Amino acid sequence: MCMPGTVSPNMDRAEYEESLKVFWDFSNVLSTAERKGRAEGRAEGRAEGRAEGRAEGRAEGERDEKLRNAKNLKALGVDVKTISKATGLTRKEIDSL
Repeated sequence: MCMPGTVSPNMDRAEYEESLKVFWDFSNVLSTAERKGRAEGRAEGRAEGRAEGRAEGRAEGERDEKLRNAKNLKALGVDVKTISKATGLTRKEIDSL
């Protein structure tokens, strides 16, 4: 038998058809594997993107909360050094509120 999908002068019709069947089966297996691989890659990319987006959202929310707390403490007359210790913000950030 020769390579699947090829014709040999000594090949009869049944061998030829079997060769084509093997070739097409192999081709379908590769196509299916490629589609599954792409789908898995897309799913992984989406999951990573969502996780990254959530992390960025949390960080932004935490920063907003620190600024809000610092602003409230400043309005209550708390000194900048204490506000800085409590929120982790710099003196410059607190003065700009």
